[in-house]
Amino acid sequence: MQLPSMIKGWYNPKASPERLLTNYMATGKNKYLSLLVAQFNLSLYHYLLSQSNKELAEDVVQTTWLKVMKITKHSDSGISQQTNVKSWLFTIARNTLIDEFRRQKKWQSQLLDENKMLTASLEKSIQASSRLTQFNAALAQLPFLQREAFIFQQEGFSVLEISALTDDSFETIKSRLRYARNNLSHLLGTPS
Repeated sequence: MQLPSMIKGWYNPKASPERLLTNYMATGKNKYLSLLVAQFNLSLYHYLLSQSNKELAEDVVQTTWLKVMKITKHSDSGISQQTNVKSWLFTIARNTLIDEFRRQKKWQSQLLDENKMLTASLEKSIQASSRLTQFNAALAQLPFLQREAFIFQQEGFSVLEISALTDDSFETIKSRLRYARNNLSHLLGTPS
């Protein structure tokens, strides 16, 4: 059934995130924010959970949405029509998580993990029967920055988008992804 051109797009439950954010900023109506939350809350929570524990992930995702709620059309939010809303939301979540790590004085230890050698094999550290459990355990053993880059890539971000999100160079992100894949292969006992 063809819709008349004048009503096309009138009802679109999968409206673009950019349009939803623009409408929310212009009107402040919660229906637009609710649709944004429905589209991105689970992805944000998954990312945060992969980088922290359940309680911290829940707190940070809630704080992320509170920060989004404070945006008005008059605020200097750095948002333009060309802004990728998904990247923008993940940037807010990432920065909020890092701020929380710093507040808890855990950020320095997270960065030190980057230099730590991954010597423990997965079989010694966990006796898991399912491959998914083994993979999740191996992923948790990666240093923060490698795990973060890998999770962002699994969320559908390109290397260029990840470098913009993390404010690191393109080559740095490529290296982190390569190290993450090599370390996962080593931990899972698969050839690289």
